[in-house]
Amino acid sequence: MDVARAAGVSTAVVSYALNGRPGVSAATRERVLRVADEFGWRPSAAARSMRTGSRAVGLVLDRSAVGTPAEASGGLEFVVALQEVLVTRDLALVLQVVDGPEAASALYAEWWAERRFDVMVVTEALEDDPRIDALRKLRAPAVVVGGAPGVDDNAVAAATVGDGEAMVRVGRYLLELGHRQVALVTGPADRHQTHVRAAALGHVLRTSDGSLLHEVTDGSPEAAAGVTRRLLTGGQPPTALVVGTDQMAVAALDVARRSGVSVPWDLSLVSANDSALCRLATPSITALPSVSVALGTATGQVVLDVLDGAQGPRRDVPVGALAVRGSSGPRTG
Repeated sequence: MDVARAAGVSTAVVSYALNGRPGVSAATRERVLRVADEFGWRPSAAARSMRTGSRAVGLVLDRSAVGTPAEASGGLEFVVALQEVLVTRDLALVLQVVDGPEAASALYAEWWAERRFDVMVVTEALEDDPRIDALRKLRAPAVVVGGAPGVDDNAVAAATVGDGEAMVRVGRYLLELGHRQVALVTGPADRHQTHVRAAALGHVLRTSDGSLLHEVTDGSPEAAAGVTRRLLTGGQPPTALVVGTDQMAVAALDVARRSGVSVPWDLSLVSANDSALCRLATPSITALPSVSVALGTATGQVVLDVLDGAQGPRRDVPVGALAVRGSSGPRTG
């Protein structure tokens, strides 16, 4: 054992020192712990749990990704669905919230050094994601949720969502209604989902002489309200507005009402995520269905595939049909 050799003691002494057992002097224990730390050694949680056979999956969430009520609600649905799959194999799900992707990367590295989890799960993938790079370098089993650059090549286990295809359908729907000036209000610019949605919607609009104005926000209803107010009071307001979440859509609808803009006669409004809020609004909001539950289930299935030895397994979650409601209609101006 490298730690024993470097510390000049037997493996039994190392075991006693690292596990806090008696029979080792304070000086020897301190030397062993110092050498172990230099080697980056951590006690193996997997080894400690062999008697019970317990296994676990680690999920680290960035606080900014669960900062709004809408995302928190969708995240809970995702976690519940994921857990329901994992329990079929007696797998525990351990979740921890941190501040930023760098902190998440450090935590994944600590978890893997201790072999605390069998598989790590990465959510809210970024365009340039240090968490995915860190897990690759660690060679730790991982599942990426939502897709990310370098993940779409089937080299990494992933549960992906058909956001691009869904945005194409939204764009075609708006074009059929006569809309050519469309605005898209999304969450942060560093999220992969943001880029996929903007690219897909912009492409389909440009093929029919339409244009897309993309506005990024922190994903909060307040930010969406501010952007909507600026768009509607500008020189060339859009005739259609697509927003990222249900709460952002409700905020945009409220701003339009307060600004004297009639929905859907002056402005058509579409949400990329449906909920009871969209259905109960006045007028009710046209929306794409939420995929939180289906995505949680697919993620759990990919985790099981990884544990079964599959190389780069993936499950694709399609986004269902657009629910057309009272907030969208033909262009009248």
